Amino acid sequence: QILKTFQYGLGDTRRPINEVTLADWAAIVAALFKAALSGAILTNTQPQIRQWDNKAKIIDHDFRWRILRVNFDVLALYAKAVKIADLLGYQRAIDQACEQVKSLIEEEYPLGNEVYRDSTGIYFTFPDLDLFTDLAQEIRRLLEQVEPELSPRIAVTVGDGQKAAEQLKGILAKARCEALRDLGQPFDTANFTSYWQQLWENPGLEQNWELCPVCRLRPMSEGNEACEHCLKRRGSRVKEWQSDPRYTIWIDELADANGRVALLVGKFGLEDWLSGELVQTLLVAAKANEPIGCVPKNPSPARLRRIWETCQRFWMDTVENQILNGLPDRTRWLLEVEQKASLPPPGVVCDGTFNGDPISVWHFGDAFLTISFVPEQPKPGLLSLTREDDGRKSQVQYRVRRVVAPSKQYSRYRPILTMLASPDQFLAFVPAADALEIVEQIRGEYEKQFGKVQNRLPLFFGIVFFPRKMPLVAVIDAAQRMLETPLVMEEWRVEYCCPDSQGLDQHVSLSRGGERIFWKIATKMGDNQTDDLWYPYFFVIHFADGTPDDRSYRFQHNGHWLVHVKELKEGDVVSIAPSRFAYLWLDHTAKRFEFDPQRDAMLLSELSHLSKMWDGIRSIPEMTDTQLHDISALFEVKSTLWQRESREFQNLVHATLKRAGMLDVISIEDVSSGRFVRCLELYVRILKRKIKN
Repeated sequence: QILKTFQYGLGDTRRPINEVTLADWAAIVAALFKAALSGAILTNTQPQIRQWDNKAKIIDHDFRWRILRVNFDVLALYAKAVKIADLLGYQRAIDQACEQVKSLIEEEYPLGNEVYRDSTGIYFTFPDLDLFTDLAQEIRRLLEQVEPELSPRIAVTVGDGQKAAEQLKGILAKARCEALRDLGQPFDTANFTSYWQQLWENPGLEQNWELCPVCRLRPMSEGNEACEHCLKRRGSRVKEWQSDPRYTIWIDELADANGRVALLVGKFGLEDWLSGELVQTLLVAAKANEPIGCVPKNPSPARLRRIWETCQRFWMDTVENQILNGLPDRTRWLLEVEQKASLPPPGVVCDGTFNGDPISVWHFGDAFLTISFVPEQPKPGLLSLTREDDGRKSQVQYRVRRVVAPSKQYSRYRPILTMLASPDQFLAFVPAADALEIVEQIRGEYEKQFGKVQNRLPLFFGIVFFPRKMPLVAVIDAAQRMLETPLVMEEWRVEYCCPDSQGLDQHVSLSRGGERIFWKIATKMGDNQTDDLWYPYFFVIHFADGTPDDRSYRFQHNGHWLVHVKELKEGDVVSIAPSRFAYLWLDHTAKRFEFDPQRDAMLLSELSHLSKMWDGIRSIPEMTDTQLHDISALFEVKSTLWQRESREFQNLVHATLKRAGMLDVISIEDVSSGRFVRCLELYVRILKRKIKN
């Protein structure tokens, strides 16, 4: 309760150091104090606090800290899932595992507090001691009870530097880098416990056994869907869904009218922020024409906590709670059949057709509950289902005599399913038809909330489109490949930089080859009155006038100049990390291997350009779907015969666009760069949009 209250209090009332709350400070102080106190007790020593160090401007003391990390390969576990219930089971196991370890380290053995958690695991402050063997074994036993497949990597990270302040600045980033390195190995021999040996020593001689297709570790009876452990985990998720069916666990309910689903894949480029490197590109004090008077912010643990918590709140509060929960609810229907004697066992899921349309149903009481998207109330008719009895599949037909709304508890559901919302990564399933609009909203909120640092804190967002019956293994694997898209610093040229009419924002245009970026960067604080002299800075690699001396607000960090956005000039070469966007139409499982980040990732800002292009095409009165297809086919054929940059091809494009009345909405560069093809692929091929609805 105290921590929640402190979230509304500022750590300081002065700009710009008022971004840290009392909760941030209190949480870090508590985490460091607990670890220091436990270390003193365990070593029977009394650390000394001596005097103020004027040179370093810190208190000289003997305290040192380490980071205890417990890591899991979250996405590798998700990639095992055959059904959504498997995926949700792994999600719950990871959450339970983190909470169990948290209780052990914070309460049962008060050694430290949690300071970070993401897709790589959970991290705690720890005394300046090596990892106790007994503690590692106890953590491992505890997690084995939750889920033996977690295969945790348990270690203690030591910070770099001589003094505590130096060590704390980069210790979290170092711990995370060590975790990523360890998780890159498929197995840790420390996780080979007797549990796995006992499973396979004598599984039973009375029947044949094979490897479980879900966990790929345990034996299962031949012909079963999964081993007993995986079936139990899957069944527990169904029981939890029954207690709160407002949200779905059925992938078919997430499909759109065309039977297609989208997996949203997001990540922040956080590495250099967690290391404290980019924190020092923000200022505490700024003085005009005095580079030495510009004082960078100290990457303290409280400030690092503030950064990753801000990213996590973006995923959870902005994306999940505001944007995704803004999707309209959908309706389930109850199909009452005449042949009640031939119903399958309760809770069985069946696929089939209803009045010729694909459908998935769940045996519910004496009827079937729809668990796939049904746009409107269907009429009674013929329900044909595929059932499996004793390992044999058969077709069973039912006459539906009535279609009614189920009980209020089951009648409505929200068509979203969030799988991961950690500071560094985000995964969520949504209907394919809504995916592009969702990403556009996310992009808008990102530019609004992170606009002043978007040149240094890039966002990657991807969409994996797939048919509703696509194996989840392929979908998650495609997402993993997307998350490997690099977000790196690149050199871009300033085309122009000027303020808006009200003086609140700075409009910046950047170019690199054939790519363009247009940014609107706020230059005022939240009151729209105070000039922001502390956040919106750019790394300048080359000054158009050859020297930084005439740039009023400038300072150096690690030998590189940073210049306030208002001081940028045409011709400057700046170093930025642009946000990127990618999509993949996974119409078959092998398609995921074709994804190439270097080729398929485009600028995130280009997505809005594709949207405007599609709206422009649809606004042409004489345009038809057939004509649009013919134009696209012509460009595709001619681009294989001629170079896209050749005069012949560009003359053809110009003449074709002019004849079709499209020159106002599509440029020659849109065609030669491939944007026109991407627009049609997204809206026509994947989303199946029509020119005239």
